[in-house]
Amino acid sequence: MPLETQANQELVSTFFDEVINTHRADRAPELLSETVVDHNKIVLTEPEGPGAAEEGLRMLFTAFPDLCADVRQVVDGGDCVAVRFELSGTNTGDYRYLPAPTGRRAVWEAIGIFRVVDGKIAEIWGTADRLGMLTQLGLLPDIG
Repeated sequence: MPLETQANQELVSTFFDEVINTHRADRAPELLSETVVDHNKIVLTEPEGPGAAEEGLRMLFTAFPDLCADVRQVVDGGDCVAVRFELSGTNTGDYRYLPAPTGRRAVWEAIGIFRVVDGKIAEIWGTADRLGMLTQLGLLPDIG
């Protein structure tokens, strides 16, 4: 594996291990470029910038104080690293579009693609099973 590819995977792994799973939103600016763009607003509250990442992550950690990301698969694509992961947490705080904390636990799948430029995450694309999460939280009927 080329050194750059290994470094990119390690950077993304550090983001999961030392930001998401330790709830250290303050570490995000060390790993994200100044102009980082989150195309799907998975992490950032605004379209770009590490400050938006800190805000979005703090909101997520407040809503799900026991949030954990379990990385299931990592696929290297040169300057992009794709990650399939499972998120789990108990909703005890306010979060974006949720009407009120439910006190329920949810487990949902997600996929993220992280583009690395000059040793920092520069772009993020992602999708998560929000329908499954909302159903588990009791905010939508179970249609399955």
